[in-house]
Amino acid sequence: MVDFNTDFNVQSFNIEPVTLIDEVSSNEFYIGISQNGRNTSKANWRIKKIWKDGTIWKVEFPSGDQSYKYVWDERASSYTYE
Repeated sequence: MVDFNTDFNVQSFNIEPVTLIDEVSSNEFYIGISQNGRNTSKANWRIKKIWKDGTIWKVEFPSGDQSYKYVWDERASSYTYE
């Protein structure tokens, strides 16, 4: 039997990953991608911050890390983006 709380992986079903976009302002966005469900309080998100510095748009990740190990709910309060 499959335990969907621990064994379920969306990739094994070729399903489009969950993508969330938070528009903080016209110059700042967060984009989150999860390959293991919609639970925004679990550490299974890849988060990128896109923000405008003058005329340049920058794309950064928590500590520069693009892993799927971050919590979407903590995107603006717990991470330093680089």
